[in-house]
Amino acid sequence: MNFQIVSLFPKLIESYLSEGIVHQAFKKDIYSCSVLNPRDYADDAHKSVDDRPFGGGDGMVMRPEILEKTLKARADKTGRVIYL
Repeated sequence: MNFQIVSLFPKLIESYLSEGIVHQAFKKDIYSCSVLNPRDYADDAHKSVDDRPFGGGDGMVMRPEILEKTLKARADKTGRVIYL
């Protein structure tokens, strides 16, 4: 099984995957995993990936063009994409 995770915090994901039973499964080649950071596909000097909500209000939203570039960069394009 091959997983590709998109995260703004790749080191957090990688540290989780390098411990315990999950790491044991990785060492036995039960699964493989790679982490894609959307900031790697940002086009400005600050590597910005978020924008203000279009309807106003609090919070930030992911810029769709950055997410599109990140998803197109996946090595395995045959699998499912699950948004959380």
